[in-house]
Parts: sequence; C-alpha cells; structure tokens
Amino acid sequence: MSAPTSLLFVCAGNICRSPMAEVLFRDLAQSRPALEKLTVGSAGTIALRGNLPCTDAVDVMRLQFGLEMAAHRARPLTRRFDADLVLTLDRETESEAKALRLGAPVEMLGDYVGTGEEVEDPHRRSTRRYLEVAVQLKRLVELVVARLEAGAVSTSER
Repeated sequence: MSAPTSLLFVCAGNICRSPMAEVLFRDLAQSRPALEKLTVGSAGTIALRGNLPCTDAVDVMRLQFGLEMAAHRARPLTRRFDADLVLTLDRETESEAKALRLGAPVEMLGDYVGTGEEVEDPHRRSTRRYLEVAVQLKRLVELVVARLEAGAVSTSER
C-alpha cells in the first residue's frame, strides 16, 4: 500500500475513543511535513449522527493534553467514507467495519502499530478510565504517526 492520504479512526459510538484518537493525531501530525496533506477523521459503527462527545472525553483531552474536541459531532460509518486507511479501536469494531466492505484496508489500531492491544470503551465509566484510555491512545497514535511518517518519507524518496 502506498502512503495513505486519508485516515479514519473508528470506534462504536464516535463520541469518545475515535474522536480522541482523531484530535491526538491532528496535533501530532501538524508538525510533520510528511503528513501535512494527510486528512484524518473519525466515525462509529453504531454512531448516531450529530451526537455530542462525552463530557469526560472532552475534559480529559482538554486538561491532559490541551486539545479541544467539544465541537466534534458523531458520524456513522458508511461505505460512502473515502479513506485510504481505516483504524479501528477494538476487535468488534474491526469486524463490523470489515463487514461493510469499505473501499479501504481496515485494521485494528493495535495490530497496525504492532502491539495487538485493544482500546477499551470508557463510555459510562469513571473519569479515571477516560484518562487511562487517553494516555493509551496517545501512545498508540504516536506509533501510527511514526509509521505513516516513515512510509511517506520512503515513498517520496522513490
């Protein structure tokens, strides 16, 4: 696969994990010239269009990382999404996304970066659990950025 130009993070409801990953990716990628043209978004396999992000997710991202995601609105994953790479947050959403037969490779985030780990849904859990998920996502998204940056650099050198 050539270096992707668009990336989509997918979870279930698109109100905490995938938008958290999206804003973390945007923040990390903005200082990397090799990724400046890559677009990033998020969606959910059972998302209700327009749902607001979880307050705990918004608060944790703001307080822990200084990132804003209050303007995010949930979007359901459909075959109409135009992405070169779809990264899901757990095995269940990976299976659901693959069942849609999207026009892009679908892989679980943890598999894509080589850790094999799932990102557990913190919805309706403690604020501490949201923080744990945010820290885990930051680590995994840093690995995504590194992999995509290395791929973009090697592709441009050809």
